[in-house]
Amino acid sequence: MDANKRQRYEKISIELTKLVGGKENIQGVAHCATRLRIVLKDNDQADLKAIEDVDLAKGVFVAGDQVQIIFGAGLVNDVYEVFAEHNNMKNMSLSDLKTVANKKMNPLQRIIKVLSDVFVDIMPGILAAALLTGLSGVLGNLEFVKANDTLFGINRLINISSGAIFGFLPLAVAYSACKRFGGRPILGIVIGCGFLMTMILGRFMDKTPEAVNGPKQVETAAQDVIMEETAEEMPEAPEKEAFFGYALGE
Repeated sequence: MDANKRQRYEKISIELTKLVGGKENIQGVAHCATRLRIVLKDNDQADLKAIEDVDLAKGVFVAGDQVQIIFGAGLVNDVYEVFAEHNNMKNMSLSDLKTVANKKMNPLQRIIKVLSDVFVDIMPGILAAALLTGLSGVLGNLEFVKANDTLFGINRLINISSGAIFGFLPLAVAYSACKRFGGRPILGIVIGCGFLMTMILGRFMDKTPEAVNGPKQVETAAQDVIMEETAEEMPEAPEKEAFFGYALGE
């Protein structure tokens, strides 16, 4: 970074620090690909309208309890470096910034934030499964799809794909949750596999006669089947008239 750029960024940093309420109002700072993110003790002290007029700033908004100033890719890295150095807050990661922001939330907001963080990564898969399920349902009701083996097979494949996504949803949730709370992703996969194994065994056991009817009812049903088969193999009894005629020698 040359001296002219650094001088310009220092001027931006001083102005931004003043507009967000001073150094004492700043709790943390980090950046993503295009935005400088600042966590403040009191967001009401920030003059968002004035921040929009800061040199090189392309916009500003508040999201996730963070003041986010848009500078653009590449430029935000240099602005962040000077701004963080000016406020003695260098080497703060985006994850650290989110942790600081979460401390300002009440318990209900924290619960909602945790749930959103867990599902935000797997939401595309859930939406894709829902769309595939709807598409399969529509195609399954069309007569020309039922009559054509190729189209019927494609629709069946779509249905299987959507079912597979929902079927492996516990695995995805466990993976995302473990990642959200700082655990090893592989541990989340193992936990998810445990949930899947339980579900598979539960469904298998539910389909066995013992699980559905109980041992006594299964035994009774088996006896009924044997008696019906035995009755079918026995010859039919002669009619009463034929029997009496035979007995009288007619």
